Amino acid sequence: MKNSIELSDISLKDRIMLAKSASNTNVLKALAQDEKSEVRQNVAANTSVTVEILSKLSEDECWIVRIEVARNVNATPEILLKLLEDVNDKVRIEVAKNVSATSEILLKLSEDECWIVRIEVARNVNATPEILLKLSEDKEFCIRQTVAQNDNVTPEILLKLSEDGDDYVRVAVAESSNATPEILLRLSKDDYHKVRVAVAENSNTTPEILLKLSEDEDDNVRIAVAKNFNATRTILLKLSKDKIDEVREAVVVNFNATSEILLKLSKDKSYYVRKTVAKSSNATSEVLLKLAEDEDDDVRKEVAKNANATPKVLQKLFLDSNYDIAETAFKNYRKHN
Repeated sequence: MKNSIELSDISLKDRIMLAKSASNTNVLKALAQDEKSEVRQNVAANTSVTVEILSKLSEDECWIVRIEVARNVNATPEILLKLLEDVNDKVRIEVAKNVSATSEILLKLSEDECWIVRIEVARNVNATPEILLKLSEDKEFCIRQTVAQNDNVTPEILLKLSEDGDDYVRVAVAESSNATPEILLRLSKDDYHKVRVAVAENSNTTPEILLKLSEDEDDNVRIAVAKNFNATRTILLKLSKDKIDEVREAVVVNFNATSEILLKLSKDKSYYVRKTVAKSSNATSEVLLKLAEDEDDDVRKEVAKNANATPKVLQKLFLDSNYDIAETAFKNYRKHN
């Protein structure tokens, strides 16, 4: 090729490849005028393309080209502003997704007739509380749900959405890291069990709320309470007596589970619970020594693997009738002694 911008003799396949990989502005400028939309599309997607070329391609007759412009990380707010009124929904959707979209652009798109555009506005990291408040009243439940999931959502908006008629909107509120104890207390009484599960999982949920939820009729709520690091010793001790195995097992994995609780659960009727205790990094030598005599092979093997197992515990397992357990105990002993 005598000149970098003489591209007429290059095949379509090669022009497309060049449009994808070229970094030379003159080459990209020439390719941006190619008669084939496939070529122009790949120029618009190229991260080396200049703002000048993107601006020209934002007026391209092919909507697929304009989509790539709207997706490009180099698209400026000025270019996105031109595209926000594009006749094609897919183009406006990409504008709403772009992290360069300003609050001015997002505010205009929050009124878009296409619900997918509005949901992308609600998802955008640049969506302001003003925009989120507006979308919190959207007729589409999935948009209100997305508002509750945005990190910029305020407690005031969440409080409003905590009374939403849609179950999944309220679940999203209960899952939000911006939900206050006041909001979580309200939702802890919700009729929908998944809302109460989300409250029990939230790191902002207070011990007082967790204590109330520890008596919930739904097993999954109590399991979530048992896993929450805000659960106090009193709550965990109470749940260590729960009738459901999974609840007691969840108590074991809680970092706040005391040696007293773990010792109690090392005698649990469920081998799954005892096995979880044997795996615990909080298990004391007293607990592990007891579990080294467990009737279940899987429990004793977890004791043999535990980094907290003392020489006394491991030496006891050297004599285990199960060769695999004895070998595991010996390897653990050599590793730490």
